[in-house]
Amino acid sequence: MNAKNTAKLLPIISDEEKLEVSLEGDKAIIKLSSWTEDLGWCGQKTLRVDLDMLDDLHRAIAAARARVNRQKDPEIPVSNKVLAFPAFS
Repeated sequence: MNAKNTAKLLPIISDEEKLEVSLEGDKAIIKLSSWTEDLGWCGQKTLRVDLDMLDDLHRAIAAARARVNRQKDPEIPVSNKVLAFPAFS
């Protein structure tokens, strides 16, 4: 892969999991790894997302985050707007 077409973004790391996001050509690559004693970071899942789906993925994640925040604090206002996520055929 050409280095011009690849961009690694900062990973999100906890004690036991790591989520890495990078761009490779026309795909966003999301990799989930878990920490295992004696082995280190072990890849668990890799998701390749078309770049034209990134906005939809961002909205879906933001909606999930808003729902979690509402569960933590019921005083947060609720939006009735439903965001459509593309269906696969």
